[in-house]
Amino acid sequence: MALKFFRIDEFAGIDQAREESAVPFSMSPDACNMDTQNGALAVAKGYMRHIPEPIPGAGEIHALAVFARREGDMFVAAAGDSLYAWDGAAWQTVYTYPGGLARHRFDFEQAQIDAVNYLLVGCGEQQLVKFDGTAASLFGSAAGVSDIPALHLAMYRGRLFSAGDPNHPNRLYWSQLPGDGRSIENWGPVEASPNVEGGHAEAGSVSSDPIVGLAALSNQLVIFKEHSVYRLLGDRPGNFTIEEVDSRAERTANTAVVKCGDALYFMTAGGLACFNGVTAEPLRDARRIRGLLKTGDVSASRGALCRDKLYFSMTDAEGDALIEYDLVRATYMLRRGFSVRGLCARAGALYLADGNRRVCRFNEGDTYDGAPIAAWWRTPETDLREKSAVKGMRALYLRGSSDARQSATLVDVTAGAVTQTHRLLLPERSCDVLEVPLKNEGRTFSLTFRNEAGGHFELTSGAEIEFELKRRTI
Repeated sequence: MALKFFRIDEFAGIDQAREESAVPFSMSPDACNMDTQNGALAVAKGYMRHIPEPIPGAGEIHALAVFARREGDMFVAAAGDSLYAWDGAAWQTVYTYPGGLARHRFDFEQAQIDAVNYLLVGCGEQQLVKFDGTAASLFGSAAGVSDIPALHLAMYRGRLFSAGDPNHPNRLYWSQLPGDGRSIENWGPVEASPNVEGGHAEAGSVSSDPIVGLAALSNQLVIFKEHSVYRLLGDRPGNFTIEEVDSRAERTANTAVVKCGDALYFMTAGGLACFNGVTAEPLRDARRIRGLLKTGDVSASRGALCRDKLYFSMTDAEGDALIEYDLVRATYMLRRGFSVRGLCARAGALYLADGNRRVCRFNEGDTYDGAPIAAWWRTPETDLREKSAVKGMRALYLRGSSDARQSATLVDVTAGAVTQTHRLLLPERSCDVLEVPLKNEGRTFSLTFRNEAGGHFELTSGAEIEFELKRRTI
């Protein structure tokens, strides 16, 4: 027998790209609600109510946006067939779509019309709506050729671009260039100067490949379609060029396209992808969440960027969840235990509309608005490339802390087919090491760290197992 040590130096994120025995020990094939941003393993923060009153109405919440105003930010929610705005004291009904909506899809864009700031709202079924923070009205007119039931909106080079017209699914519209009496509410021609006029063009000619989203970068307008990606180059109608960028792109939702610098990140069924200004392709680590996406649905995903992390919602058999991607460390984490009805970010804070119709600040507090957080991290099952040897577990060594002296950390030690659960109270001092005697043995082993009853703990400096390596003798 030989005494050996197995060590996890740090904790990083989820990795489902390979068979478990090939996954690095710093990664996990199954983890949820954990925070590893400094290499330690800690239970993630929850969320707290930002607005005391729930979003009104009984209809399902479809979208959440922040209207950035000089007077102060205003939250706008689409629920049922109505738009609601929080004025700082109460929710106000901003607009109700006459006759109701069938698909309840929304897109928001901020713009200025005649020196007034507006939040524009598209639904793809009725005329655009504009909201100035006090009152809402219909955007555009028949005379300005802008009474189009568009859905997707983007401001680019001073013009409003729109798409998603159900009557013309490939059509891209653009407004006149504001100035000299012109505004983005007019999409018609200007005979005296064609370079400032409005108009439209087709992005592709296949009706089965409709436009599903728009996003503006500094030097181009990116056009997401059902099965491809196009872009518009140029600064005026005379030199507008629409060209195909990728003919094999997987479908994304317009709400799952997130701008970061001069790049666009978007979630697809195949994983997280990026348009870097030249090409659209999956990230090199997109397959790290293939297990989540195999059983999850991201067709109606909502995305947001908060500080250096991307968040995308998904649904599966267990309900809603958020996929968290750290742009700096290139790591994934899953967050669940709540419903995601709306998602947006502003000024370094992530806001979520949950299943209780509450607008909450994410990554704050120790619960999900009162609901306990269930967190776990499982290490890859490994045989340490010694399949013939039996590993006799002898001791587990940990350093860390918990939020209270009676808040336990649960550790499942699985050796072969046998699992033993240890309920641990972490040391009070960070300099102390907790030694946990172990007895089980097997040719393979793995560890699962989890919290108890929503408690919070943090493991620092990794983890270490002492074991004996036993070989059969003939």
